[in-house]
Formats: sequence, C-alpha cells, structure tokens
Amino acid sequence: MNYLILKVWTQTSSFRNPDFQNFHKSYLLPPPTALIGFAGAALGFSPKKSQDFFNDNEIKFGIYGKSEGFASDLWKYNSFKDSKSITKGIITREIHFINQYLIVYASENADLINQLKTAFLYPKYTLTLGTSDSLAKIKLIDSYREAESYEVENCLLEGNIISEVLLNIDKDISFKIYSTNEPLTYDLPTEFSYESDYGIRRIVARKTFSFVPKKMKLNIPKNGIEVEEKFIPVFSIH
Repeated sequence: MNYLILKVWTQTSSFRNPDFQNFHKSYLLPPPTALIGFAGAALGFSPKKSQDFFNDNEIKFGIYGKSEGFASDLWKYNSFKDSKSITKGIITREIHFINQYLIVYASENADLINQLKTAFLYPKYTLTLGTSDSLAKIKLIDSYREAESYEVENCLLEGNIISEVLLNIDKDISFKIYSTNEPLTYDLPTEFSYESDYGIRRIVARKTFSFVPKKMKLNIPKNGIEVEEKFIPVFSIH
C-alpha cells in the first residue's frame, strides 16, 4: 500500500452535518466528503469531478485530529432568490478552533498517490478544510509505519464501533468503551448527485462511521498506520 500523509493546521473549522438546516451543527472531524473536496481543490477539480475521481479510483482514507477549543457563533446571511428579492437571516454555526489534523490517502496505485502528492505540493486552488474561510496550512509527512492497534482515539472509524465491540464480547471481555451525550455514530454522506459541476447537490449514498474523540480500548484490532506516535485507522468509503 502507498500512502500520502498530510499534517494540516487551521485556525477555525466547521464540518456541517447536512441533516441540520437552520442550525449548522459540526462533526468532530472532517467527514469523508470533506477529505474528497480537500484533495479535489488541490487537483483543481470541481466538486462533481472530485467525487468522480475518487469513485473511479480505489483510494482509502484516514483522519486523526484535535482542537484546542469549540464554540457556537452567530452568522448573518443573505439569501438571493432573484436580483430583486433578498432574504436576510441569522444562523448558529458550531466552530472548532486551533485545529491540527493528520490526513491519510492510501492506494495500491503508486502513480495515483504521486499525483495527489504533486497536487498538494502545488495546489491549483486555495486549500480550505471545512468552510471557505478555514484556510489550511499543510506539511507532507514521509515517516510512518503500517500498524494494527486495539487502542484508538481522536479518529474516524468505519462502522458502528460500539455495536462491533459488543458483538465480539465472547472473544475478549477486556475492553474499555464509552458513550457521550453526543452520538458517536453517524450515517455519513459518501456520494452526491450534482445538477452540474458546481450546481446543487443531493445525497445519494451514506455509510456508517464512528467518531472517537477519547481513547478507547477495543476487543478487535484495527488496521492503519502509525505517524508521529499516533495510530490512524484507514478506511474505505465504498
């Protein structure tokens, strides 16, 4: 397997949960569609072409991240129905600030990973992660090792991790998992239909993922890579 590993810093980030409309609730970490859009910007692709690129190629992902703070902010907006009709409104947006992420793109195709590496070294569009004002600073990381781990934290896992652990309780009872007031597991969008390259989009495919903000000890191993003494599980979106 070939890997591209990015260390990414942002002052602010917000990853909107599309199931909320008047309240812009944010996921804890960039969801798969944000990672697709991030690479698409570097490649100079439209949103639709970015999705097509990842649909046509076998590329896996990994995300590890931490934020120093979290807040809710009021945002004013104008909705332009036509040139003479403007609707004003206010929404609440959840924001993470002083963020650091490790993003992984993985593929058996070395040429594909080299294409992504070149794109991030010389991005065609300004790189943002989350919203259009969340400018990203990046650094390519070369040192890593493939790994397997029973301990995970600050990452995104494929599937419903709580259910998966409980289904394997007969194999190993030495685990430590937790629940929170916020759901850990979401059916995240993985694919949209687009009216045009930059047009309106609609969700057409979802997949279950679990956000793990604090350390968990599992009774099943996860495959991934170790970077800067941090374990990052690698997952597929299809």
